[in-house]
Amino acid sequence: MELHGVHKTFHYNHLGEERNQMLNLNRRLEAYLSRVKVLEEENGLLTKEIKVLRCNNQGAVTRKKVLEEELRQVRLEMDAAWRDRADTELEVSRLTEELQALDLQRQREVQEEQRAQIWLREKVNQLEHEMKHRIQTHQEDVAHLETTLTHSRPIMLPTMVQRDNQKGTLLQLGEEYSQKATRAWQEAAEAYEGQLASLEESLHQVRIHITQASQEKGESQLKLQCLKKEIASAQNIKLHLEKTVTQQGQKYNQGIHIVLYHVNYMSAQDFKDTFLANDQCIYVVCHMSHLMALRCISGFVHCGLSSLSVRIQYSDGTKTFDCERDEGGYIFIGWIC
Repeated sequence: MELHGVHKTFHYNHLGEERNQMLNLNRRLEAYLSRVKVLEEENGLLTKEIKVLRCNNQGAVTRKKVLEEELRQVRLEMDAAWRDRADTELEVSRLTEELQALDLQRQREVQEEQRAQIWLREKVNQLEHEMKHRIQTHQEDVAHLETTLTHSRPIMLPTMVQRDNQKGTLLQLGEEYSQKATRAWQEAAEAYEGQLASLEESLHQVRIHITQASQEKGESQLKLQCLKKEIASAQNIKLHLEKTVTQQGQKYNQGIHIVLYHVNYMSAQDFKDTFLANDQCIYVVCHMSHLMALRCISGFVHCGLSSLSVRIQYSDGTKTFDCERDEGGYIFIGWIC
């Protein structure tokens, strides 16, 4: 009887321990389930963060496309500016050639004017010399005639009349010579004045052309300077845009690396947490199975079975326990590995 009481006491103590273990397992299972719920909430938050990062990534891609389009427009503008510069340089070279041609023409006209002035001076000197020679000859003839008349006064009257006629003829001839000389002088002077006016007009036209060419050259130089400034500004804008695109590309790559790192980290963390939660759940289930097996043993004892062998599968292996029947009931022997 005493042995039966001891076995009964052992049986009651064993059932109390099982109840406590079941309660502990229930509490641990609740803790694990709450942990899984928290992990699911964190997973949802991380998913939202991933979506936000992906949206930001799309914004960076859009910004990159906009910057690339701006860079393409700037390159097109630079190409147009270079073409304008080439056209301007061609125009400047053409104007320079025209200026050189006008300068040569002006020099030729000046040389022709100088030669014309020299010819006119020589012609005037020649006419003056001829006029002086004719006047001197006329004066000599008049003096000779007067001398002849003075020495021939005693001659007959018809001779005097003839001499008077000769004198009138000589005077008329002198007057004709004077008129011819005057007309020649006037014609030479008019020709000289006409040539001089023509040369002055040509020189005036050349000066006008030179002034216009100088103005066009100045305007072309101003345009060239403006184009150089625009090209320098375009190059500065190009460098700034290339620097901005490079920085945006680096930020874009860094954002992608950060997103991939977060995705990999969250995937690994979710896998790890899921694995731990599953492992813990399996352990709890196995432990509960163990307690249920013990309860089954107790039930089998009351049913009068002679012996019992129960096999429980754990995540780390397989264990077996045995029970034997005595006069007072079944006795738990132990685990068989």
